Amino acid sequence: MKKIKSEKFRANFIIVVILMLIVNIAPVVLYSQNTNSIIIKPDQLNIDADVYSVKPGDTIYIESGFRKQLRLANFHGDASNYIVFINLGGEVIFENDNQYGILIQNCSFFRLTGTGSTDSEYGIRILETRENASGMSINSLSTDFEIDHLEIANTGFAGIMAFSQPTSDKKANRGNFVQENTVIHDNYIHNTIGEGLYIGHSFYNGITSENSTETLYPHDLKGVRIYKNRIEHTGWDGMQVGCATADCEIFDNKISNYGEGMVVSQHSGIQISGGTTGKCYNNEIENGSGHGISVFGLGDNLVYNNLILNAGYNYFPEDKSKRIYGIFCDDRSTIAGKSFNFINNTIISPKSDGIRFYSTLSSNNKLYNNVIINPGSIGDYSDVSQSYIYLNKGVDAEASNNYCKKEQLDSNMEDANSIYDFTGTLDVFGKGKDVLDFGISKDFFNETRPEFGQNDIGAFQFDSTIRARFKQKTTVNNLYPNPSIGSFVVENIENERIKKITITDINGMKIYENNSTDNTLIALNLDGNLKKGIYFVNVETRNHHSSEKLIIN
Repeated sequence: MKKIKSEKFRANFIIVVILMLIVNIAPVVLYSQNTNSIIIKPDQLNIDADVYSVKPGDTIYIESGFRKQLRLANFHGDASNYIVFINLGGEVIFENDNQYGILIQNCSFFRLTGTGSTDSEYGIRILETRENASGMSINSLSTDFEIDHLEIANTGFAGIMAFSQPTSDKKANRGNFVQENTVIHDNYIHNTIGEGLYIGHSFYNGITSENSTETLYPHDLKGVRIYKNRIEHTGWDGMQVGCATADCEIFDNKISNYGEGMVVSQHSGIQISGGTTGKCYNNEIENGSGHGISVFGLGDNLVYNNLILNAGYNYFPEDKSKRIYGIFCDDRSTIAGKSFNFINNTIISPKSDGIRFYSTLSSNNKLYNNVIINPGSIGDYSDVSQSYIYLNKGVDAEASNNYCKKEQLDSNMEDANSIYDFTGTLDVFGKGKDVLDFGISKDFFNETRPEFGQNDIGAFQFDSTIRARFKQKTTVNNLYPNPSIGSFVVENIENERIKKITITDINGMKIYENNSTDNTLIALNLDGNLKKGIYFVNVETRNHHSSEKLIIN
């Protein structure tokens, strides 16, 4: 990402004094040494650079207070000197029921930031817009911009929409225009009717003009960075990124309660739409009605270190035919021979399958080191492994070193820290493949991976304390014969007396319990009591608890 030169400069003393006299405010820290500055007053709704003497590197101050909307047009910095729009003297608050919030048209090399006052993390707040109006729209050939530290809420459509619509004159169409260096970070977006972030066009394969049968192709995006945004309570997707054909990274975002409108095909946590490539990593996606991550990209997509919890948990929960997955991938824009790679993700309790992979045009796909716990489709397939990772017929993929199990969950699991604590109780330490060749050298918390010469499975690389705690809690049991027809032996090889044995089926239903045992070796004869299938034998000693998989055939 390009550095914005104006951020590195100290404030010009004369400008600060003049601004303080004009608006009667306490001193604030400004960061541009410009010889030209403009203050936008609350009653100014339409600011066009064509009527001002604006040059690259200038700062445009948006005076604090309430206003209905703001249109910014025709401002152009350059790659080394962005024009900076920043709040002045406190919060700038937009709120209306008949207009948009902020509209940016035909602007380039600019930054809009809410960091102009030290008493508010989000110094620019768009708190309501009319029906079908986004909080912020960036269009009309706008490019090379950075949007940060805004709060956007209660919008009639998306929080931020950023792309130029293809038109019959083809000025904004693929081949004639590229939206470069789209940087959106550290924003708080919530309670939107549409997407939280709608970046790039949805239809990479083209749309038909209203007045003809001509296909119009939306422009490419190159150099996308979307990070550290908090997105909550969206009606549609938490985030949708489309047509990002090169150098796209989506990372460190937290998305929760997404897809509350339950609109079919519009309710993923993150939707990597047609035409998009690049990386999607270290995102936390929780409690939504749709897929955690949907991938419809070109290929060369690397999705790793993401946490996905309860994808689809409230989407017609009693209707199994309405299927929702932790991660879903298909061929809507795949370039034949490209690959999709899903590595070191942690997926817990999706409504249906953990990962469902439909792309047959791609090749050499890798699904490594993923933790997948309690997919809701367990019992739907004769091959239970398909509930964890479902590969469609004809898929060229290698699935390896994944931890796929039915586990007893902590009811308080609700964020990255609690997921870390839970997965630290699983046998995932040092069991992962080496993934440095994919450029993965950090975990979800940006800790070094591998550590201790080993890769852990899932989004986290665990420290020595967690590893020691797991080793202390784990009791080693022999279970034999396994597979069995129903008669088998449970033996604790650490010579601890077994106090209780419980057997559950793969759906967690208790089949057998014996709490009157008191020996290191217990023989069980359950012929006729257990149908063919997979069971879990839970063994408790005085100091430990462990679970072993039993196959009955």
